[in-house]
Amino acid sequence: MKFTKIGMRTIKTAVSVILTLIIAEVFKLQSPTLAVIAAVMTMESSVSESFVAGKNRMYGTLLGGAVALIMSYIAPTNLIFIGIGLIILINICNYFQWEKAVKMAMVVFLVIVLGYGEQDRYGYALHRTLDTLVGVIVGTSINYFVRPPKVEKNVENTINQMYEEVREILKKLIWKGEFTELDNFKKEIVEVEEKYEIFVDDMKYHMIENNNIDKYQHLFNSLENIQDHLSVINDIKPFPNINEANKDFIERYFNKEVPNGDFQEMDHLDLIYNYHLEKILKEVDYIESTI
Repeated sequence: MKFTKIGMRTIKTAVSVILTLIIAEVFKLQSPTLAVIAAVMTMESSVSESFVAGKNRMYGTLLGGAVALIMSYIAPTNLIFIGIGLIILINICNYFQWEKAVKMAMVVFLVIVLGYGEQDRYGYALHRTLDTLVGVIVGTSINYFVRPPKVEKNVENTINQMYEEVREILKKLIWKGEFTELDNFKKEIVEVEEKYEIFVDDMKYHMIENNNIDKYQHLFNSLENIQDHLSVINDIKPFPNINEANKDFIERYFNKEVPNGDFQEMDHLDLIYNYHLEKILKEVDYIESTI
């Protein structure tokens, strides 16, 4: 049986659960399960996402507790009013754009309205809400202080991978006359931009020392430009004539002779091809010099 490498997020999730249980034992929390669930739900793949998740979970916890307390006074354990309470929660979260707070709000709400029994409603709701907040704080703190995710490194690795992919696309195009479908390349551009946005958000929490925002933005623009020009070349005949300037650059760049040697008579498709090829080569040259 092959075991995959245990990631830091997995380890930190386990640590946050154990720490939450210790705190629950020390402070005699009445709902350690709720606290643990909140700690797990707050552990995200980046510090900024964890902060946002923590904030949303707190909103959901307070809202779920408040609505549950109100409903428990109006109609305790009434199934219709429980359904109404859930609808109210969802609509309030949607109104304030707390979509990611909905699940936590519903969990806290259901735990309170279904579990308080004959106990003091206010005390029961308060303790369940506070216990959940403990888990949120622990999960967010662990992700912030213990080996914060290296989001910038993920961005760099993805850009390097896409750069190598562009090189392979050019090799196939120039020496084999084969064009590579760009659907996967387009998806990778979207993914790397999403990672970039997370990187920018993490910087707001001072988790990243070097400010490379402009560099990455220019690299993304270059990759998008390459995609656009490759899309045009896709509709042009295979093995078109390559002009001298592009030929010289390609042979220096790949250290390999271009197979097409007829540079005298070019039709309009050759001219279009060389225009877009030149644009691609300039972007490739910029990416190489930058990374």
